[in-house]
Amino acid sequence: MWEIRVTPAGDFDNHALEYEHIKVEPLSGAMGAEVVGVRLPDLSDAAFEELKQALYRHKMIYLRDQFLTHAEHEEFGARLGPFAVDAYTQGVPGHREVHPIIKEAETKSASLFGGGWHTDSPFLEEPPAITTLRAVEVPPFGGDTSWANCALAFRHLSKTYQDMLRPLKVHMSAANNYATQTKLMGKAIPFADKEQFEQGQRGTYHPLVRTHPETGEESLYICDTYTAGIEGMTTFEAKPIIDFLVAHCTQAAFCCRLRWEAGMVAMWDNRSAMHLGPNDYDGYRREMYRTTTAGTKPV
Repeated sequence: MWEIRVTPAGDFDNHALEYEHIKVEPLSGAMGAEVVGVRLPDLSDAAFEELKQALYRHKMIYLRDQFLTHAEHEEFGARLGPFAVDAYTQGVPGHREVHPIIKEAETKSASLFGGGWHTDSPFLEEPPAITTLRAVEVPPFGGDTSWANCALAFRHLSKTYQDMLRPLKVHMSAANNYATQTKLMGKAIPFADKEQFEQGQRGTYHPLVRTHPETGEESLYICDTYTAGIEGMTTFEAKPIIDFLVAHCTQAAFCCRLRWEAGMVAMWDNRSAMHLGPNDYDGYRREMYRTTTAGTKPV
């Protein structure tokens, strides 16, 4: 007799630690937390280190009422580390590392950039580590972002399944997403340059179970948008594993969801989380800006 699927239980620990310079309030049982009472440009070095530790712990953190300028956003991003190569845009004028994500009220499309579960640019040999996203104008409803805790999801797999996954390499490529988005949008997705386009199409093989370079935590490195296969497997062999892992990671128990407010800044760790931004706010303008921090080759 088959067991019915039930909500995962046990091994949930998203409580906030006590910090000397910041205050943290958890968002959900699985992941996510709000940092309160501080403004990003004013963080001391000690407070900044605590902020990073909170980010590694909760996978996604956010702050209200920041209202950063492009310069402030770029300066904070630089504190996180060298900027990552952005495969899609060249940034805003005067601020190369601040990238616009804007949908106008009159824009209607069958697809939206970031509209599938993904981790940022995993097709690169050294994918981004951290993404920051700031809200300037948001719809009255819709336009939320959801995240999935891929480290927690890995811990909830059986030991047998974990051991089976650890030696595997996942093929991350932009080719399938590029073809799908081009078909749905009726135009090609712009890449920053020819080299980035070719790298995206070719993709890269990474460990399916990666180890976080700062915490040592194991995490599934998988997503619905860019995962193209598993090294050494046929498409038909790999697809059931990929489909199961994406569905496993993105079940409600492992996720959190953020309703944006103007002035809010969120940041997340692409090494241990996926995210999703649904295309559910036609008729309303949404203006966001992001920076991405360079990562290392996954191991």
